[in-house]
Amino acid sequence: MKCTRCEGLMVFDQIYGPDEAIFDLPIWRCLNCGSSIDPLIMQKRLTEDKTKPVTSKKENVA
Repeated sequence: MKCTRCEGLMVFDQIYGPDEAIFDLPIWRCLNCGSSIDPLIMQKRLTEDKTKPVTSKKENVA
C-alpha cells in the first residue's frame, strides 16, 4: 500500500493503550513520513471519493 501523502511504503501497525489491553487499534503507518491511517479514516476517504463531484478545469480567457 502506498501513502497518499508522500507515496512511501505503508506497513500494518497497532496502537495500544496505557495498559496494553483496553485500546487496541489496527492502523497503517507510513515508514517515510509517519502518517497513520486507521479503519475509520480509510472508510471516510473512500466514501468522500465516491461522493466528490467531478469538476472540469476551465481556463481563464482574458
